[in-house]
Amino acid sequence: MRQASRVLLAFSVALSVAIAGAGCTSQRGGSSGGAAAGASATHLTGPPVTLGFVTIENSTLGSYPEPRRAAQAAVNYANAALGGVGGRPLRLATCATDGSPESSQNCANRLVAEKPIAVVGGVDFGTQAAMPIYEAAHIPYVTGSPQLSGELDSKNAFALSGGSVAELLGLTDYLTATRHIRSAHALYVDLPGLLTAAIKGSQNVLRKKGVTDVRLITEKSDAADFAPALTQAAAGNPDAIIVVFQAAACARIVQAAAALNIRSDIYFVGACATPAVPRAAGGRTDHLYFASSYLPVGSSGGDADTVAYRKAVPEADRTSASQGAFSAVLDLRVLLAKTPQPTSDGLLTALRATHDQPNVMAHPYTCDNKQIDIFPAICNTGIRLLRWKDNSFSDVTGTWQDGRQLITLIN
Repeated sequence: MRQASRVLLAFSVALSVAIAGAGCTSQRGGSSGGAAAGASATHLTGPPVTLGFVTIENSTLGSYPEPRRAAQAAVNYANAALGGVGGRPLRLATCATDGSPESSQNCANRLVAEKPIAVVGGVDFGTQAAMPIYEAAHIPYVTGSPQLSGELDSKNAFALSGGSVAELLGLTDYLTATRHIRSAHALYVDLPGLLTAAIKGSQNVLRKKGVTDVRLITEKSDAADFAPALTQAAAGNPDAIIVVFQAAACARIVQAAAALNIRSDIYFVGACATPAVPRAAGGRTDHLYFASSYLPVGSSGGDADTVAYRKAVPEADRTSASQGAFSAVLDLRVLLAKTPQPTSDGLLTALRATHDQPNVMAHPYTCDNKQIDIFPAICNTGIRLLRWKDNSFSDVTGTWQDGRQLITLIN
């Protein structure tokens, strides 16, 4: 199992950098209480309950402001419609990193000085360097879109979705157990070293699940033309083409797939489940599928929290990271509202005691450090399969997929 741990760790890091840097319980998501749960913002009294928030912005490595905007939208919604935290206003203290370990440490120190009950993570490549600061301050780090190992293996961190790791495991389980595929070709971002370990792990899982034709094709994230790589991936008309890239590249990939008239089903991880990607296909979306840690927002319907998200977050900002930020803030509000005098230590205890806790727009979570043993921070491994239909994402199966048991097949 030690070798499996090393391979899966390399796999998760490679996958997360590819997505972020190169650019059985209820089948419904949870609810934060609905609009009738509390007083209006004008009736909130007492000192504010502060949450910290960190994400990378305006950096050469990338810029992800949409999770911050979604987190602020959740705070506004909580204060206006949900009674804040037990009648006290909720407040967001934010800090932007440049993706370096030093800037993440600087943000951690700045946020700790704000005395937050918890810090919510958006997308930050230097999280691992910041975690010791949060741990020393006994401040829980909570994220709805975990990216790198610092967010996955710290016992002071709580990932309320499994992020890319859970999405790929769940997708593999769906393809092998439900679709019973026999051929799978994967198009991955080119990350030498880490990607080699990742490929070996993913090949082993697919082959042990009966997939006899497994081919892996790499390409640069900023490739001038994805057509040659896609032509290789589509050779032989495989049952599934699995794409692991960031959203900007995914949009170009679906454009190329449409131009090449590729007929194989193409499956993307959740980072690409943003409206811009299927829209880039020019109407050829019948064979595009997305593994997402969150329920589809859709153009209408959903519970009060989903409606609030759709109303407050512009379509261009609707990514897995922004859904994760919105969800995490509201999930924390629920736990904090149960405590007369909320504290960081009290919240740590409450998080560790959760069991099938309702999760806004996501599968219920259990933070027992046992969902995926080698990544104790992960509290939830459920994903949904989505497709683009009638100008919005819709659910494919109506059930949660969970592939965490496949970890035993990594070696």
